[in-house]
Amino acid sequence: MPSPAVVALLKGVKPALLHVLAAREAARAAFEAQSPSDCSEPRWAMAQYGLQHFVEDGWSDSAALMGWTPEELYRVPPVWSRVDLTAAALLIGDRKVIAVTEASIAIETRSGSHLKFRRIGREHIA
Repeated sequence: MPSPAVVALLKGVKPALLHVLAAREAARAAFEAQSPSDCSEPRWAMAQYGLQHFVEDGWSDSAALMGWTPEELYRVPPVWSRVDLTAAALLIGDRKVIAVTEASIAIETRSGSHLKFRRIGREHIA
């Protein structure tokens, strides 16, 4: 039988692990999703490219551990023109993720400027 310290550690880790696993499952579903009805093939391929690198580079797990929901990270909109319904990981494209915080995901654009995807409806957003 595990010691009380090990049991306490596992109880503390379990919610975080479940959150990461749920995010990974949502990412997999987004990989397998059909493109939105008004999204061109090249644009959808670029969205999938950004999603793939977000997951492979470990940003997905970091974001999940910071409280980002699977919907905020991986939701595929019914139509691509509804960018407000599109999850952050699908908007990265070929740009580089430079930071993930509880409040935002920062990327570097081709011109070298920084762009942030902010979480909406959170008390920490002014």
